[in-house]
Amino acid sequence: SCVRKSSVVVTGVPTKAYRLPTEWIQPDTTVVNVASFKNVDEESLWKVPGVTYVPMVGKVTVAMLERNLVRLYENFHHPDVRLKAVGDEEEAEGGTEVGKITTIPWYGSALQIYTAAAVTALLALTVTRSK
Repeated sequence: SCVRKSSVVVTGVPTKAYRLPTEWIQPDTTVVNVASFKNVDEESLWKVPGVTYVPMVGKVTVAMLERNLVRLYENFHHPDVRLKAVGDEEEAEGGTEVGKITTIPWYGSALQIYTAAAVTALLALTVTRSK
């Protein structure tokens, strides 16, 4: 359901067997393939009105994706940032109790860990296979 709502779709499945169903792609969508395999049937994709398709990306693009992934972690999911955000919320609510230490995991759910690991692995595979 997420793909059907998205205006940008990035595929990166490292297998020849996977194909993104083109009926999921909405008009005026940008589809970017970062995998070393073509994960989209190009002929049927071009039949979708207004679609922009990037069949492959280069090493620099993969490196920038990895850099942005690290920046997302550092800016939003790093333990120090998360603890600071919790402290700011508590101060806004009227202060914190002395001696109370609030800790929360740096991730919001197991899905976030899986997604970060999967994207990193896919990007690493793309870089190593393109050499």
